[in-house]
Amino acid sequence: MRALVRLLARWPASKALRAACVLGLCALTLMALGVVFATPLPVVAAMSVAQGLGVVACLLFGLSIAADVASRRP
Repeated sequence: MRALVRLLARWPASKALRAACVLGLCALTLMALGVVFATPLPVVAAMSVAQGLGVVACLLFGLSIAADVASRRP
C-alpha cells in the first residue's frame, strides 16, 4: 500500500488533468457529430470510440484525484 501511495505522490496530476480534459472534449465532439450527422458510421463512432475516450478520461481524472490525496498525506 505504501508503494502505491509513493507512486501516486509522483503522478503528474496537472498533465493528467489536461489529458483528461482533452480526451473528454474529443469524446464530446464525436458524440455531437453522431447526433448531427445521423448516418451509421458517425453513430457507431460515437457509441464506441467516444465511450472509450470518455472512460480513459474518467480514469485519468480519478488517478489525478488519488494522486492529489496521496501527495497531501504526511
